[in-house]
Amino acid sequence: MNIICVEDSLRHLCALQQTTRQIAPEASVYACLNADDAEKTARKYGCDVLLTGIDVGKSETGGIELARQVKKITPRVNIIFTTVHPKREYARDVLQLRASGYIRKPFSSQELKKEFENLRYPVG
Repeated sequence: MNIICVEDSLRHLCALQQTTRQIAPEASVYACLNADDAEKTARKYGCDVLLTGIDVGKSETGGIELARQVKKITPRVNIIFTTVHPKREYARDVLQLRASGYIRKPFSSQELKKEFENLRYPVG
């Protein structure tokens, strides 16, 4: 399983990567500080799970746009969005992308584990 974690704060990215590795020790976990690197990583390695903040990058919807791009590369990608400030205006985009999960920061490892246990597209 290939998991791409995207967070524009290095401190948060390291914590997200570490937690993800604990939850899915058999997976290859890639850490990206921006959407461009995440898209390149998806093209190079594929992506079974994209774990990204909605507000990654310079725009408030950078993570949503990233998810659209990764979905073009890997149509059956499991997308788990994270956010500090959930806004209802994003709900439509999240639903249209058929996201696998949506969790509010800060979240516990148990909450993230639950998202991995309920992925939209099972990963072997």
